[in-house]
Amino acid sequence: MEGLLKDKVFISTRPANDSDELTGLFANAGATLLQMPLIEILPKPLTKEESAAFSHLEDFQWLIFTSANGVKYFFENLTVELPSSLQIGVIGNKTEKVLNDLGYSASFKNPGSTGEEFADSFAEKIKNNGKPKILLALGNLARNVIQHKLVDYATFTRIDVYETKEAESVENNTIEKIENNDYEMLIFTSPSGIQQFVKLANKNLLQKIRIACIGETTAKAAIENNIEPKVVATTSSASGLFESIINFYKK
Repeated sequence: MEGLLKDKVFISTRPANDSDELTGLFANAGATLLQMPLIEILPKPLTKEESAAFSHLEDFQWLIFTSANGVKYFFENLTVELPSSLQIGVIGNKTEKVLNDLGYSASFKNPGSTGEEFADSFAEKIKNNGKPKILLALGNLARNVIQHKLVDYATFTRIDVYETKEAESVENNTIEKIENNDYEMLIFTSPSGIQQFVKLANKNLLQKIRIACIGETTAKAAIENNIEPKVVATTSSASGLFESIINFYKK
């Protein structure tokens, strides 16, 4: 493995402090992963309606998390015990791990990594159970795909517990590396990262960049901006992304 990536330079656009696992994977393979955070993840002040949901958790049958950040910021706002009757559903291994680290376990984890896959699988679990009330803990940019696909099977309350903002600054040295073609691939893990890079880069640069995406949703955002990914991870996780990059170089 080391021979495939040895001395190669990759650039991560993930939020600050969110690339530790990736950094270790690339370092073990003899490569360098530079950090160029394009977005920041911050706690979002709750609206009056969102705060009310925390006071009436017993009204819900399910609590759904689609990301590790959703778990983190939901529990930062939680001031009471979760009702024992409240079941938890999650998307992805990382989301489940953060939940487990807080002492909770999921009653349902989807077999895939997208909202569409979650909704299709979760529908089979709840469609014969009346219309359960579901609380969704999301970020402000999260799509409404779960609500839309399950509208016939459940009623939903959405609370946005974190928000995604553009990074205040970007390292000029890293931008120069990209402009000078002194890198292997840019790594994107969210549509918002793609959108922010499009704002920063000139058209000529966008036509030349080489990128790897953590999953189909991020890849779709790239393609919509006329950027064709070299790599799209088959599993939406740091290790899945790394493995897909390794497989690219094997070919």
